[in-house]
This record gives sequence, C-alpha cells and structure tokens, in this order.
Amino acid sequence: MNRSDCFAKADAALKEKIAKNRDEEAQRVEKLYKQLPRLREIEDALKANISEFAVFAFSGDKSEEAFNKFREKSLALQAERSDILTHAGLPQNAHERRFYCEKCKDVGYTDAGTCECFKRELSKQMLENSNLSAAYREKTFANFDLSYYKNPIDREKMELTLGYAKKYVKNFKTNKENLLFMGRSGSGKTYISCAIGIALAEAGNYVCYVAAQDMISEFEAEKFGKNDKASETRRFYDADLLIIDDLGSEFRTQFSESVIYNVVNSRLNSQKPMIISTNFRPEDLSGEYHERIVSRLLNEFLTPIFADVDVRELKKLRR
Repeated sequence: MNRSDCFAKADAALKEKIAKNRDEEAQRVEKLYKQLPRLREIEDALKANISEFAVFAFSGDKSEEAFNKFREKSLALQAERSDILTHAGLPQNAHERRFYCEKCKDVGYTDAGTCECFKRELSKQMLENSNLSAAYREKTFANFDLSYYKNPIDREKMELTLGYAKKYVKNFKTNKENLLFMGRSGSGKTYISCAIGIALAEAGNYVCYVAAQDMISEFEAEKFGKNDKASETRRFYDADLLIIDDLGSEFRTQFSESVIYNVVNSRLNSQKPMIISTNFRPEDLSGEYHERIVSRLLNEFLTPIFADVDVRELKKLRR
C-alpha cells in the first residue's frame, strides 16, 4: 500500500464515521421530537417563515411593517423553543444535529488547511502501513526506560541519543538527516528506530520499517516473479522515512549488496531520509560490504552513540 492508498483509506474511514454520526444524530433528534412534539412544529414553522421571508425579500416590497412581522414571528418561535427546552432540563442546542467534527463541520478542512479529524485518520493508516507491528507498538519515547543504564556514562549517552531522536522527529520536515545506529545487540537501536518511526507515522508521515533480510527477500520475489505485488518494493524508495533494521543479519550475496546499494543510493539522491541499524562497528562494515556502500553509510549518515549495554539480557534478569 502506497501513500495514495493511505490517503484513500483515511478519507473512506472518516466519511464512514461522519455518516454513522449523521445517522445517530438523526435518530437522537427524532427521539427528541417524539418526546416534545411541539419542537418539531416550531422547527417547521421557522423554516416556513424563512421561506416566506425569502419570497418577500425578492418581491421588491420595502415595507418595514412586513419585515417586522417576519422578525417578530421568528423571535417568538425561538423564545417558545427555548422555554420548552429549559423546562425539559435540556441544553438550548439539544434540537440541533451535532457534527462529528465541530472544527471543520465534517468537510475535512478548515481555513488553515487539512482538519485534525482527517489527520488523525491518516496517521492511523500511516502507522498500519509502516510495518511497525503490534509487537513494536509499545516502543515509544514515553516507554523508554533509562533505568537499565546504571553506569552514569552509559546513562548520559542514552539520554543524549534519546534527546536527539526526539529532536529528529520535531525537525523532520525541515532537517531530514540520515541516521546510522551502530552498537551491540540489545543496546536500544531497534527501540529508538521504532520510537522515531511511530512518532512520525502518527504525525501523518509515510514510514516504512523493514528488517534487512525481509527487504532483500521482497526484491528477490520481485525479480523471480514470485510476488504478485511487485510494485510493493516501491515503498522502499517512496516512503518519507525508510527504517532498515539489523543490517548485517541478511544472507549476503552479490544480489543483496546490489539491492542495499540501489535503495540507499536512490534515497540519498532523492534526499529521502533513512535510519539504518546494525550490530557492526565502523571497522566491521569495511570487511562485510563493498566500498561504495560503506562510503555512503559512514559519510552520508550521522551516528548517534549507543551505550555498550545489552538491555534484553538485563530484562531477563529482572524477570
């Protein structure tokens, strides 16, 4: 599913909620009219009065006396309606149908642009499409536990990295940097990657999270005609942010290297940011990948520091 699909699904979901709200409101108002039938009569009388006034206004008649009659009739009906609602212990707008979104009146946009109601639906679709499965949904900034880093130096490193990650999200629209997360297994690389991805997807960005081997497998399926949805690999190029997790765990072949190079190089050329995590150290990369890949990773990516702590192992000990 691409960006357009996400927008289409968000639009459909919002329209469905608006339609459901409209039906529920119609039923609520109808129930109110059955309870207080005079309210329906007043509403019908007000509409008739408005229609008659429109005919009068276009007739060319400038009679102030006639104008005042329409006005007085409208005010009298409104006052009667107010008294009925007050005596029934109901709010003065109880007879009015409420919009699903009062801010945009259910049109999806305001003078300031796209309404928050649509943005909320879009963020849900973006998150669903990001590959950040239910298992990763808890990996948010709010849930990041610094207590595992007992050593003051380790804790300081992770506080700085966590702060930088939050700043990365905040400045994403204007400062789209590439990040290379290097460190031992369990040091928090995947967690921080997911936290960034979830925050950006919830803000309506098109995020794609994928393990390195899974990405290679999708390109292999495309090449050998095993994938009925070959165009799905386009998301690795088109996403606002591509997160490649666990680089180095894939089965390395000439084909896998070409895939990694093509994706990385293409996104660098189109200035679309990436976050890549790996257990390798800088010196390890040179021995595992072609120079053209290593050069791009070490020279085109920023490398936040991760503490040399295995949080997964510490979590086992806590249990």
